[in-house]
Amino acid sequence: MCPELFNLGPLSIKTYGFFVALGFAAAIYYLSRQAAKQALSVETILDLGLYILLSGLIGARAIYVALNWGFYRSNLLEIFFIWSGGLVLYGGVVTAFIAVFFYLRKKKYDILKFADLFSPAFFLGLAIGRIGCLCAGCCYGRPTTGFWGIVFSNTKAFAPLNIKLVPTQILESLFSFIVFVFTHYLNRKKIFNSQTFFTAIIIYSLWRFFIEFFRGDDRGPMIFNRLYPSQFISILFLVISSVSLYYLWKKNLRQYPGQE
Repeated sequence: MCPELFNLGPLSIKTYGFFVALGFAAAIYYLSRQAAKQALSVETILDLGLYILLSGLIGARAIYVALNWGFYRSNLLEIFFIWSGGLVLYGGVVTAFIAVFFYLRKKKYDILKFADLFSPAFFLGLAIGRIGCLCAGCCYGRPTTGFWGIVFSNTKAFAPLNIKLVPTQILESLFSFIVFVFTHYLNRKKIFNSQTFFTAIIIYSLWRFFIEFFRGDDRGPMIFNRLYPSQFISILFLVISSVSLYYLWKKNLRQYPGQE
């Protein structure tokens, strides 16, 4: 693949960082368009974008560093080299969600309504960002003999070289784009606020639990000797979202019994 786009003297422009930035820009553009259609403040969307960017990067990087502390404790400066790869999605989601929650609460916005609005944008950004993972060779899959395997040969890639690997980055990108389209249209048909948000979490949690079996990179220490950290978090998110979705659905039926 192509871990580096080009070099400007001593400065190397990483493909991973480029696609992560492109995904973020696409998500913010999508949010701005949707906000305008719903008579929401575009300035608020841009402010939230900054909060999401900063808090998401901090959380995603912090979890990755924690899981790979054996390396980083001897290379402290490299903790800040996020353009080279090394982000844990769930870590970024949690910290970004916390930051957005307190921002919206302070501004007295409808948090559940905004959660629905942000769901498609998140998956659009993720779909594009995973292309960066493919280019960098991070988040790679297990060895395979199947026809679908991909081979990395660039010595700067994070993935093992010259062997066929499950194309987990491509699968994640395609899946995320499908969820983006689905949640975009679900927002048009939803019955109550947060329906899209919790449905998206349920879908992705199931997917993430499944795809972890095909990941070949370091997944962190096993939990209960059975689950990878991301799988354990997926189960937690799945349970919480399922219970929340059911509760809100029943609450909506009590208020509007004719919608059952």
